Amino acid sequence: MSTPTSPVSSAADTVASTARFTLPAEGFALAEFFERVPDARVECESAVANPTDHALLVVRADSRENHVDTALRADANVGTVERFGERADGWTYRVTWEGRPRRLIRRLVAVDVTLVSARGQGGEWQLRLLAPNREGIGRAHEIMDDLDCGDRCRSISSLDGDGSNRSGLTDDQHEALVEAFEAGYYDIPRNVTLEEVATGLGISHQALSERFRRAYRGIVATELVTENRDY
Repeated sequence: MSTPTSPVSSAADTVASTARFTLPAEGFALAEFFERVPDARVECESAVANPTDHALLVVRADSRENHVDTALRADANVGTVERFGERADGWTYRVTWEGRPRRLIRRLVAVDVTLVSARGQGGEWQLRLLAPNREGIGRAHEIMDDLDCGDRCRSISSLDGDGSNRSGLTDDQHEALVEAFEAGYYDIPRNVTLEEVATGLGISHQALSERFRRAYRGIVATELVTENRDY
């Protein structure tokens, strides 16, 4: 893909921007782990953005616990592994990255780009990045291209001061709607259920339903309802 570019405007130079990228596991992390545990779903919590190369992983899988543990420790992208135990949404590990994920995170941090979230499933990762402006998103793409990450940019949006994009949506709401759209939730007939979209986002069915309602309200309020409209 071509490098994401910014519109020529002073606002684009100063407004924070967020972007969602899709990367194959071979281009980011845990390719060997996903081969050994193909049903695994992995979410990196906020520690993934820590420049100390550590990440807090939540792993969900139907496989046995010891199989997941062994596969994670055997992956070439993982240095040390510290298991915290099981919680409601999966097993929790603190790991240190090696190789490509370590280089990528360090280079993103160096250009002031934050890796807000990373979710892996089926040998593919969904990354969400936050940069001071659109130019920062472009630099992030250049870094991923230089590291042969095989990235695809799925969306870019500018954030207002309150963390909302220009459609009146928060970043999480925007992500949920785009994920549902691309998965076929709004197709007729639907290709996926609400539960499947929620699983892909790593949240509960109830949380996604509430996120949708708030998003729809924001869109209606911003795009359809105009106060003091003249007739």
